[in-house]
Amino acid sequence: MFGVEFSGSLVQYFTREQRYLDPLQDAITDFIENLPLHQLRNVWFQHDGIPPHKISNVKQYLIETFQNQVIGYGGFVEWPPRSPDLSPSDFFLWGHRKRQVYATPPPTLQDLRRRITDACASVAPAMLHNVQREIQSRLQMCTVANGDHFEQYK
Repeated sequence: MFGVEFSGSLVQYFTREQRYLDPLQDAITDFIENLPLHQLRNVWFQHDGIPPHKISNVKQYLIETFQNQVIGYGGFVEWPPRSPDLSPSDFFLWGHRKRQVYATPPPTLQDLRRRITDACASVAPAMLHNVQREIQSRLQMCTVANGDHFEQYK
């Protein structure tokens, strides 16, 4: 699963189509450039429905790049509304990153970017193994809750 997040003050910057599309393309190119083809076939891109994700050029680029392996607005698989209970990005990654990125206020936009990159790079394989186990547990809880929210009962 691959997703790109531009957080904090960067979100306000991406109000126009090309401002979001250019760094998105750069991030995706950097990610997939050295990825073996057999691994690339297993990569899914996940995003939600914030306004920059709904721009036609963004949707077109993601579909061209990932074909039917896009989860989110306009993708092959729609992002379920209010789905943080099952999304690893929501129940793990964003919290992990925020703790590292905002331990102290970043003084510059460049420092913010560096901290975000460092926080993503610090996700260890053991953490991902724990996330995988957590997903299995959450799927069981979702089934018991008949698809309703369950995180408040956890």
